[in-house]
Amino acid sequence: MENSRDITLIIMFVALSFAFKMLIGQLQTLTGMHGSDFALTIVYSIIQSVAYLMYGGRRWRILVQALLLSLLYLLFIPSWTLPIAMATITNMLIVDLVFNSFYGKFKRDNRLFWWILALQVYSWTTFSFIVLPFLLLFIPMEAVIAYFVTFGIVWLPITIVEAVAGSYIGYKTYRRVERFSK
Repeated sequence: MENSRDITLIIMFVALSFAFKMLIGQLQTLTGMHGSDFALTIVYSIIQSVAYLMYGGRRWRILVQALLLSLLYLLFIPSWTLPIAMATITNMLIVDLVFNSFYGKFKRDNRLFWWILALQVYSWTTFSFIVLPFLLLFIPMEAVIAYFVTFGIVWLPITIVEAVAGSYIGYKTYRRVERFSK
């Protein structure tokens, strides 16, 4: 029964993330400014925080969600490229392996908020550094430098603040859902 619940949760959060990206998250394509889709990190952070907390530290749920989303994004979103998909999957594999290893300890110590906060800040700040080698394989160095400078100077501080705020809102949302489901 637990596996069908997890599959349902993964599909639900993939559908929610995909709908948000299709409807609202196309800022980069609309503005032409590299990294401008990071302006909506807070919404993604809320969705991911609730999802990751609902997975309860069980392995491979985060990675499966990233795989499905990357596949859908590659098929339907022009600004989502193979290097970004590869970096996302790599980043979520690291998140899944490392952070799910500590979930039990944080839950026992009643510190899940700190777990999700660290997970979100880590995943959003390291993504652009993980994507660099993949971008270098597919696009010219000048474009990679432009992406990195734009993200590092303009969007990184905003992304960190939004990841923190999104983690907090996602944690509070999870607590409400958890109370109702009991």
